Amino acid sequence: MEEVTQPRHPGGSRPGAIRWLLWIPAFAGMTMVLHAEPLDAFRKGNAAYAEGKFVDAATQYETARKEGLRHWMVEYNLGNAYFRTAQNGKAVAAYWRAFRLNSGERDVIDNLNLAASKAGDPVLPSAGLSSFFWRAFYWVSMNTLALSVSLLFLTLCGLAGLWLYRDIRIPTELILLPALCFLLSSTWLATRAWAQTRPIGIVIAAVAEVRSGPNLSYPANFTVPEGRRVVVLKEQEPISGWLEIGVPAEGLKGWVPDTAVDVL
Repeated sequence: MEEVTQPRHPGGSRPGAIRWLLWIPAFAGMTMVLHAEPLDAFRKGNAAYAEGKFVDAATQYETARKEGLRHWMVEYNLGNAYFRTAQNGKAVAAYWRAFRLNSGERDVIDNLNLAASKAGDPVLPSAGLSSFFWRAFYWVSMNTLALSVSLLFLTLCGLAGLWLYRDIRIPTELILLPALCFLLSSTWLATRAWAQTRPIGIVIAAVAEVRSGPNLSYPANFTVPEGRRVVVLKEQEPISGWLEIGVPAEGLKGWVPDTAVDVL
């Protein structure tokens, strides 16, 4: 793999993908007005990034995201802007959101791994074979995988209908092949869904002091550096302003202010 020394394709340097994104309102009917402001913020973010105004770019991308523009390129460009302003924790969180929306995009994977590695928490396995299987597992997005499973299910229903109601002889292999594909792809989708619904967060504070209780009066037992992944626990009753987190690799858990962690 080519070594990545800085985020790939920052800001608006991917005109093809951005042109595709800007066509969204043309097919959105009445929702075009609703998307106008987020798209305008996205364009302003690209312009600011091109001028080297990375703080302004991040602000515009955040506006586009918060106003409902849910697209991997918004998150990806936001991650690039945060990376350029040395806010590595927020960059990792944005790259993770981009990855969840488009897990097969190589630039997203490379930038996510770069930023996460700075925090000592690389995403890609180090071994070549493990890295290959990891990329294969996330080769297509969840939406594409869900659509494929749906189409396979409809195909099986159609074949069953022909057999039951039309009394048409259907070769066994014509049924077994889509059935096997459906079984494998649905298992793949279920595993991906389980992995994506895990309540994880990214530390966005410079250092998160993890305390033994949800109050500053409790002692800080350990710290977690910026950009690290943590598991958001729900073992205790929610406490306003605080999150209970776990660090599985070290077998530790405790409480941090909710402003210290971006929950994905």
